[in-house]
Amino acid sequence: MSPEAPAGGTRFQAIDALRGLAALSVLFFHLSRISPQTAVLARMVPNYAVDALDYSRTGVNVFFVISGFVIAYSTKSIRWSGRSAGRFIVRRQVRLDPPYYAVIFIAILWATAKRFVPTLVQRHFTVGDVAINMVYLQGILGRPVVLLVSWTLCLEVQFYLYLVLIGLTTALLFRRRPYRAGQWFALVTGLVSLAVYAQGTGGTIWFISLWWLFCTGMVLCWYSIGRAPRWTVLVWLTIVLAMCVGCSFGVLGYADPWAGQWVGLATGVLIFGLIELKLTAWRPPRILLFLGTISYSLYLVHVPVIEVVMGGGYKVFGTSRPGAVLCWVLGFAVSILAAMVLRRYVEAPAVRWSARLKRPSDDAPTLAATP
Repeated sequence: MSPEAPAGGTRFQAIDALRGLAALSVLFFHLSRISPQTAVLARMVPNYAVDALDYSRTGVNVFFVISGFVIAYSTKSIRWSGRSAGRFIVRRQVRLDPPYYAVIFIAILWATAKRFVPTLVQRHFTVGDVAINMVYLQGILGRPVVLLVSWTLCLEVQFYLYLVLIGLTTALLFRRRPYRAGQWFALVTGLVSLAVYAQGTGGTIWFISLWWLFCTGMVLCWYSIGRAPRWTVLVWLTIVLAMCVGCSFGVLGYADPWAGQWVGLATGVLIFGLIELKLTAWRPPRILLFLGTISYSLYLVHVPVIEVVMGGGYKVFGTSRPGAVLCWVLGFAVSILAAMVLRRYVEAPAVRWSARLKRPSDDAPTLAATP
């Protein structure tokens, strides 16, 4: 979920653009389907457009696949130990936390301000609720959620912690080939994840049900850096395809009404195509790069913006169609502007701070590509 260039100066610009489009799809979904003007806006467009907006929520699956790719790349040379694992965790949280905390603060301010408007829906958070949200445990502990989209960040943190656990375990038990052993650990967990997802028993609180998306990105990264052969990618994508077909046609126990599994598979196939065509560093149009750059900030801040702008607009315009359109446009524009501000003054400094925490001792010597 968190956008950044991988270690070593490499920048996957085409993948950055894909991440920007995913953030935009989630923004469109929330602008049109969770705002007070939802019913008014739905009556103004054809039914197929409404359906398309409902499917746009699955942009989060694109984030998970990309996150797996980027994190696998950034950890490709880490020699796992207690010290390097600790630094990795600190760097990731320094990267994630400041923008997240800033938006939590905004959400709390808005919740406090709404207390002075009797007709608005009130939300109350205790100090304990806020503290639990800050350490990404609100879902596990069943506490009130301060920020609607934070469930994906909770899963991201779990993905990172599990990756660290794999790294430490394989470094301890498989000293000769820890990287290869770690790959097998990740893949076996991916198979378990596919089974859990297919049965619909995993939910969105624990990482296991969606680890397969993260694992898809990792497999693609391994192939791109020469640490897995092409057949590994093809076999993995074929297994994912079988799961998608089974879910969609009722063979397995779960059918996602929004076809999120197909979006995950399509993202993997698209990135595989970019790798095969050597286009991962291709420079897409500037607007897509811009969206990729602000994608994390946009993902975090857009829901509070929608609550303020479109909620306030609804009080002024009611069910007026021109008013709903105006509110939608303002919600979109202010979301982009707020993301730019958050990116510049909070996220970008956090990225620089995280980069300064990296130590050369975290990296192993350059390894030959695994055949």
